[in-house]
Amino acid sequence: MSIIQSIQDCHHQLKSVSKHINQVHYDEHQLLVIAHPLCQAAISLQGAHLLYWQPTNEDIPVVWLSEKALFKKGKAIRGGMPVCWPWFGNTLTPAHGFARTTDWHLKNVAETEEGVELVLSLRENDTTLQVWPHKFDLEMKFQLGKTCKAELMCRGDFSATSALHTYYGVSDIDSIRVDGLGDNYVEKLSTVNLPKVTGEMTFNQEVDRIYTHPASVNHIIDRHRKIKINHFSHSDVVVWNPWADKSKAMNDLEDNSYQHFVCVETCRIHHPIMLTEQQFAHYGVEISIEK
Repeated sequence: MSIIQSIQDCHHQLKSVSKHINQVHYDEHQLLVIAHPLCQAAISLQGAHLLYWQPTNEDIPVVWLSEKALFKKGKAIRGGMPVCWPWFGNTLTPAHGFARTTDWHLKNVAETEEGVELVLSLRENDTTLQVWPHKFDLEMKFQLGKTCKAELMCRGDFSATSALHTYYGVSDIDSIRVDGLGDNYVEKLSTVNLPKVTGEMTFNQEVDRIYTHPASVNHIIDRHRKIKINHFSHSDVVVWNPWADKSKAMNDLEDNSYQHFVCVETCRIHHPIMLTEQQFAHYGVEISIEK
């Protein structure tokens, strides 16, 4: 049984949230499991973390979850759409901020024939204040159906860097390409891996790159489908794949997992989010399938 089937079939139900959403207890996490006629999805309350999204009639998930993902309190989940906030990278501890390992609250749910909308919220508390001494109001809104839209909204009196660190499911990393990335990037690795085509990326080794002037739309072109990634209010796009050696070294990835996903991350890195207490600043992504 796959991890997604295990989540969908979880019998530790806590409550029915709405017609198409159940809240369940899965290992050490509480999950919102969505079974709508237009899609299957799940969100962990820890991190407001979209675990997977699979439109009906798609053979493999579009938003990908590792078969060895760990659901332990305070530990990051491998796959899905982790929310990195209020910092990106290892500049502070924990890496990529505390939002992805902190419990959020379900604020609102709505559903129609077109899909479901969920809003999760997080505010400062005694734990967050120990690592980030600021008041804030953070919301994550998901609209899930034939498309997947995710929007991060935040208020406060500081600047923040952030990423929606999305893992996309692909048939085989060797046969895909990502377009719309632009000419300029920051290479995070020491190995040289020049693009064959300017603004595009194909994969034959580990990749960790920040594109600083990407287009608003990227595509992941796979054998039988094209994933359209429509970023809004973003400044950067990170492309990441750990390749074989690092995949084998990670206990929450199978040895060959790197072949079946690529991260194309919607980011605010080189142009941080400038927060105010008066209104929400926001950025996000909408994902769809083009045949």
